[in-house]
Amino acid sequence: MQAVSKRIKPFIGTRDFYTSALKVMIPVTIQQLINTLFNTVDNLMVGSLDVNGLAMSAVSVANRPFMIFSCLFFGMTGAGGLMISQYFGAEDKRSCQGLFAAQILLGLIMSVLFGGALVLFPEQIMRIFISDPTTVALGMDYLRIIWLSYLPLAITNVCIFSMRSVGQNKASMFVSMMAMGINACCNYVLIFGKLGIPAMGVKGAAWGTLIARMAEMMFYLFILLRRKTVFTLDITAFRWLRKPQLISFARRTWPLVFNEVLWSTGVSIYFWAYSRLSEASLPALTIAEQISQLASVMAAGTSSAVAVLIGTELGANRLIQAKANAKKLVALVLGIGLVCAGICTGLAFVMPHAFTITPQLKALATRLAIILGVFSPLSFVYSFCFCCMRAGGDTRNAMLLDSGYLWMLPVPAAILMGLFLPGKMGLFPAVIVIQFLSNAKVLWGLYVVKKGRWVRNITND
Repeated sequence: MQAVSKRIKPFIGTRDFYTSALKVMIPVTIQQLINTLFNTVDNLMVGSLDVNGLAMSAVSVANRPFMIFSCLFFGMTGAGGLMISQYFGAEDKRSCQGLFAAQILLGLIMSVLFGGALVLFPEQIMRIFISDPTTVALGMDYLRIIWLSYLPLAITNVCIFSMRSVGQNKASMFVSMMAMGINACCNYVLIFGKLGIPAMGVKGAAWGTLIARMAEMMFYLFILLRRKTVFTLDITAFRWLRKPQLISFARRTWPLVFNEVLWSTGVSIYFWAYSRLSEASLPALTIAEQISQLASVMAAGTSSAVAVLIGTELGANRLIQAKANAKKLVALVLGIGLVCAGICTGLAFVMPHAFTITPQLKALATRLAIILGVFSPLSFVYSFCFCCMRAGGDTRNAMLLDSGYLWMLPVPAAILMGLFLPGKMGLFPAVIVIQFLSNAKVLWGLYVVKKGRWVRNITND
């Protein structure tokens, strides 16, 4: 019994440790939950426009480029965040501001490029995934407006992830709450035509999102101008970065960005395969993914704790403490993942009935949500492993583990199903296959983290 207790002890933290972790995790979790509700409100209102879910499918497909855009940002801000976290731990605020400014400039460039693609090729983008003319037309209406939201979102995302890297999460939580409220009100008025405004349907959803994103950006600009955070609005500060820092930033950014390109493309191939197997079932998949977003929300909270409780320790050159914190966090992450799986399973029996779709689609959404919920604890542990590697600058292994594995097994399986099994395989078994293959990489992740290559102070590079 004593031997078992001795082996378990390193994974159990003190009360102060859990207090510190939850102080970081809770605001981030609430903020991410609000962002998820942001999308759920959109889907609920748009989904009520027709019983077959064509409008919901159109918006879901039209947001696929946004997912790729968000993933690219995750790669860039992941590299910037890990460096900001360590420089903050080393009390080098000048370098933190320089990295913040560099990300703002890169983010604006990325948003212009993505927005231009959506303006020039809206129909071609929609037809990658679906063929129904009505759904394609609705999606094009949405894309012609929503591309404008990419510019304010670039500034917002850099602010969120940079502030998160230094443990400043409360402001982001309140700004997200405000944005969700604006989005819900604008959607209700514009989609259904209230307060004397004509009903705009899918276009109204796009305008509501754009208005909310603009308001969100304005609040972050206010925070920066009032110096309520470590960062300021001085975007020329990237010139403060020394050449070795720029090289270090580039060296850590490109693997993460390349990884996110591969990852988001792979996930888009999943969606393509699912649509090939059963395009009519996409509304059920959209609802199930909304429910499973709860797991993504909680995982984002735990990853923020990794950045603060591990990244800052590495930057302060307390490597042994960083490794000890990692052991305590992995146990906490697994526990939260199991709770989340139970919540997702419960929601699977309730949430589909809030949507105006056929009984068959509701039943399928329930089954899909249960499967996604059951696999969520493995996703939690894997997300923790990935964030540990990223916090220590081990972006090479992070890329190999994330997108390398994805393209080695799950993506080829999805391509084979999409090409050869339409009419022979339903959406439900396809999702089970992809989830099993995708989450098996957690074993590799735990092995890499245990080896400890990520335990290093990159501010000395």
